[in-house]
Amino acid sequence: MDDPTDNNISDSLGSLGLGLVVSSPSPPPASSSPQLIHQSETKAIYRLYDTGYKVLLSPDPSADFAKLVHEQNISNFLPLSCRKRKVIDVTTFNERPALRFQWASGITLKEWIKKVENGPPVDQIVQIRAAMAIAKTLSDFHDGGVVYNKLTPDNIVLAPVEGEYVATLIDLSCALIYRDGGNNICADDDPAHERPMKDADLKSLGVILNQLFRGGESTALFAGEGSMN
Repeated sequence: MDDPTDNNISDSLGSLGLGLVVSSPSPPPASSSPQLIHQSETKAIYRLYDTGYKVLLSPDPSADFAKLVHEQNISNFLPLSCRKRKVIDVTTFNERPALRFQWASGITLKEWIKKVENGPPVDQIVQIRAAMAIAKTLSDFHDGGVVYNKLTPDNIVLAPVEGEYVATLIDLSCALIYRDGGNNICADDDPAHERPMKDADLKSLGVILNQLFRGGESTALFAGEGSMN
């Protein structure tokens, strides 16, 4: 996963007619200094109130800056209505390249599935609403001219809003702009690649929905860090 999520959610989906509690651990204590949320060999995630910092730790800061600028460009390219990581800017943090962004509200699909598996029986309508929210956000990406390319349970954040779910796609590092004003701008400028690029996202969506409805049986179908990016 590339974005930390807002663990502030304490709404009961039961009270919203969705039949599932999505409460999660309390957010980091209030502090004037960013709190370390996650760290791996290649990146660290910090949080300060409603702002997150993704700090890259590779030996090549120039390459790291380029990766983060790419994420910023994707975020800025997509319409404001599209539920994606909202990047503020590319900056430095502890003298390392960093992406500053708005903290996403909700819990990851990976966490959501665990709550469903370990909690009381959930009405199937809850799963259907979650699935519809994920499909809608991916469709909004495609309508905005972007393929996501990294659809995993770690990179989808679900939150309850007005009795429904909304899904936010985080970690834009693998996303690609394939159409700008109707013009294909993929690497080799071949419009014929638009359909295969979308199809790859749709195949990933199929795997995601299989896991959403069937639980952990599909976990092995995903390859990746399995941790915050």
